[in-house]
Amino acid sequence: MDGPGALPNFPTSQRPNVLTGWEGEMGTCSYCGSRFPLTRSTRKYCTPRCKTNACLDRNPSRMRAAEVRALYELLEEESVITVDALRERLRRIIAPERPAIEAVIGEPYVPRMD
Repeated sequence: MDGPGALPNFPTSQRPNVLTGWEGEMGTCSYCGSRFPLTRSTRKYCTPRCKTNACLDRNPSRMRAAEVRALYELLEEESVITVDALRERLRRIIAPERPAIEAVIGEPYVPRMD
């Protein structure tokens, strides 16, 4: 310590965290890269949200909660839309990286029931 109020010379990994008061080792989140206090030596993520997002990135077939909510909102809508418009809305929710679905203009398709 050099003077009153100065912090002692801690190793970089053990400097006190002003926000949390944590004086132990700090880790780096494997998902977002932010620094966080290591409460366990095996901890990889700073928050449960980062842990969930990392899981969803590893398993892209799983749907995020926002996508599920958007699907429920689409199902609850009262407006009548065409099949092509419905397919495009579903594509935007589930696979926004895929190209847009072009609407087919012409007579509507009516399946036969015989």
